[in-house]
Amino acid sequence: MAISGHEQVAHDVSGIINQRIAEKVSFLRQVDEAVKDHHDKKIYQLLDNQRYAKEIEHREQQPNNQSVMSLVDDITNYLSNFLSIKLIDYLGKKYPFFYYEEYETGHYRIYFGNWWDRREFGELDVLNVRFLFNDDEYDKLKKTFELSRDNKRYNSDKIDKISAENDRLQDLIDHQREREEQRTKLQEQLKDVSSRSGIWESTKNKESRQSLIDALQKLEDEEEKSRTAAQTIKDNEQVVLSLSKENTILSYEQKSILDTFGSFEDFELANRNLYANYIKSLSDDQEKQVTDDEQ
Repeated sequence: MAISGHEQVAHDVSGIINQRIAEKVSFLRQVDEAVKDHHDKKIYQLLDNQRYAKEIEHREQQPNNQSVMSLVDDITNYLSNFLSIKLIDYLGKKYPFFYYEEYETGHYRIYFGNWWDRREFGELDVLNVRFLFNDDEYDKLKKTFELSRDNKRYNSDKIDKISAENDRLQDLIDHQREREEQRTKLQEQLKDVSSRSGIWESTKNKESRQSLIDALQKLEDEEEKSRTAAQTIKDNEQVVLSLSKENTILSYEQKSILDTFGSFEDFELANRNLYANYIKSLSDDQEKQVTDDEQ
């Protein structure tokens, strides 16, 4: 008996449903087995098959099946926690100056160094095997390397500017007596010039009087600044201290990168290749484990 059009459609839809269910079950089963075997490389492949094919197998791949991969969306934090064990161990050897803090399940802050006033440098994205550096902190470090070519430090110009300002303020304090003497002379001159003013005051006399008034105002402005100069100098010294500390921290970071990578450019290159290099290390570990088991 012939199958009606409606029955044929229902049969086709049923086939699609069965196929999609089979794909989902297969995906979850593979994830389950990879977790049980602690087969991290396989987990990364399942989480992003397209990237894995491109960077590890060096071949083009169809887009990821998001409808299947989304099945683990609600456990990504736990997968990140699970995968972090081997990844952080690997990073500890390749990036010995980075330290990690899990502030919530599967989420890790990066700290640069184990010295005082170390900086929070960003976050570690375990599932994508990448660093998410804080832009401001990263730019400081990059600028430090650029300035070092001219034998300058990150805050050198700021410190020089503040130091020059402190010298100027100290000069105001040191010359208070001279200002008093100058003020007295100017006031006497102004009194003399003013005594010659009147309805028919000459242009020259007006200019002289205005010049004396301006000079007295300048002395008064300097005196006003000198009254707060001592406190301003102290405040500036604290700023210089803070900038100097930052220079020291940046020099520690710079040395750490140079000792490990040789240059900032090689550090950046390692960051770009981190996913491929790490997955390859997992492949090597897996092959070594298989060899050991066969012996």
